[in-house]
Amino acid sequence: MSYTDSHARAAALVAAKGAPVTFTRTTRTYTPTTDTSTITSTTVAGSAIRIPGDPKVYEALKLVEWDAPTLLFAPTTYDEVPEPGDTLSWDSNTYTVRAVQPIAPDGNNLLARVVVTR
Repeated sequence: MSYTDSHARAAALVAAKGAPVTFTRTTRTYTPTTDTSTITSTTVAGSAIRIPGDPKVYEALKLVEWDAPTLLFAPTTYDEVPEPGDTLSWDSNTYTVRAVQPIAPDGNNLLARVVVTR
């Protein structure tokens, strides 16, 4: 069973009520034969809405919710999600992803709860 239709509906709903966001992942690759490093960036785009966080997640991460929002993220591309360490601009601040809880009923990511910190 594929949830692509469910993803499209969820993404449209979050886009209508939320804000567009883009998570950026920066990766450094070292090539020993040439002794050079290459930095590449990839992005995961979609929409997000701030939602109440899970107190157990905040306790485990030693965070407080007022300074570390939880976002419900709907990716533009089915099955994409950010990873811890990715960054985004939200509410005129730069945040770093601390935790990702994917919602993936068939093993492919429809949505994700994303905890971010400044």
